[in-house]
Amino acid sequence: MFFTLFTAFEILGTVAFAISGAMVAIEKRVDLFGVLFLGFVTAMGGGVVRDITLGDFPPRMYRDPTNLLLSLAVSLVVFCLARMLQSRYLRNEVLIEQINNVFDALGLGAFSVTGARVAIEAGYGFNATLVLFMGMTTAIGGGVLRDLLIREIPFVLKKRIYAVASLCGAGLYWACWRLHAGEEAAVLAGVLITFLLRMLATRFKWNLPKAIR
Repeated sequence: MFFTLFTAFEILGTVAFAISGAMVAIEKRVDLFGVLFLGFVTAMGGGVVRDITLGDFPPRMYRDPTNLLLSLAVSLVVFCLARMLQSRYLRNEVLIEQINNVFDALGLGAFSVTGARVAIEAGYGFNATLVLFMGMTTAIGGGVLRDLLIREIPFVLKKRIYAVASLCGAGLYWACWRLHAGEEAAVLAGVLITFLLRMLATRFKWNLPKAIR
């Protein structure tokens, strides 16, 4: 049951981030390759950085390309829909941005937990710092790479309690694991708290303080 749930959230994170990355790419008016590439980078980049940090070579996406192909397929679907429904897409950009935010929050929650789980499986379960940062790296790494590629200040550095939400999700998952609360409960708790924090931060415009406004 757990591995089915874990796999489901890994797929969910891949699909959600591929959609998010492809939608950002379309907003920047890049071509087909750009949409596919940015969707792929958003979905898979964080996992690659995590695997390299953990010394897991070659990174998992090369050993099992299922999620890699899934991210490309999802990005292609988003591109085709945007192209076929171009006028509607342009008229509803605010709504589309809100939808993108929901998918992004789902991906953030799913990858925060899966990243933490991979670190635990690698034998670092009692190193809380490593587990939390591997969860966060998996969740935000792809988005950071995407934003750098499109020459934007990474979203995670400027607003809406992004990395903090990821750390909370990974931390809650790790705490549940240490307390033997049950894997299914730990996964669901970690994903849910991350998703809720992101949605609440968006709704109430929560931001961390800045030195200069």
